[in-house]
Amino acid sequence: MRGWLLAVAVLVVLAGCGYEFGTAVKPGSARGLTLAVPVFKNDTFEPVLDKRVTEFIRRQFLQADGLTLVNDVGATPLVLKGRISGYGLQTMSFRQGFVNEQRVNLAVTVTFEDTSARKVLWQESYQTSAEFFQSADLATNRSRQDRATEEACQAMAEHIVSRVLETYAK
Repeated sequence: MRGWLLAVAVLVVLAGCGYEFGTAVKPGSARGLTLAVPVFKNDTFEPVLDKRVTEFIRRQFLQADGLTLVNDVGATPLVLKGRISGYGLQTMSFRQGFVNEQRVNLAVTVTFEDTSARKVLWQESYQTSAEFFQSADLATNRSRQDRATEEACQAMAEHIVSRVLETYAK
């Protein structure tokens, strides 16, 4: 009997080991919401980071039920603007005198505006990060860094879109 209980407990823990941040946003709460997300400004030296961050945010918005995303900033009263203020690598661990693990740090400032009322609804800063392991191959390292950057962009997009939808749901 104890074996079965232990097995069930292990299965429950393994199935529920992830976590999610809940929001007050209900499915369909974006119905009727139309907004534009112009390409973020890039104040870093990381190439094409502006396009990558913007693309992840746009993709995340497209998952919201009932939301319309437009390209023309003048065609909608709501606009989400952003500025990438920081991008960097942080060494996490060493092994035998070489860097073993690094962290990508990403910082963005976002402004959500009601252009028809000429009003800033909110302005917030977001920081996310993701880790990756180094190897002896430079091409592999860059590929891993790019993947970690994408993970940081995805996490940032989830936070930002959730915040916009919470604002709209009120």
